[in-house]
Amino acid sequence: MASSFTIDSKLDSTLEDLKKHYGATSKAEVLRKAVALLNIVSRHEEADGSVTLRQDGTDTKIVLR
Repeated sequence: MASSFTIDSKLDSTLEDLKKHYGATSKAEVLRKAVALLNIVSRHEEADGSVTLRQDGTDTKIVLR
C-alpha cells in the first residue's frame, strides 16, 4: 500500500543528506531504515522514553518522548 505525505524543506534536505551518506537509492529507503531503527530502539528504551548511546566510552542520553 503506497502512502504520500508532504515534508518541509528542512526534512527534505536531511533526507537527501542521509541518502547520500548511506548510499540509499531513494528517500523512501532512508525513511524505511529510520522506521526500522526506531522500532528496534523502542524495544530498548528506558521508562522515561530515553536511550543511551555509547561511543568511545562516552554516553549520550537521548530522550525520544
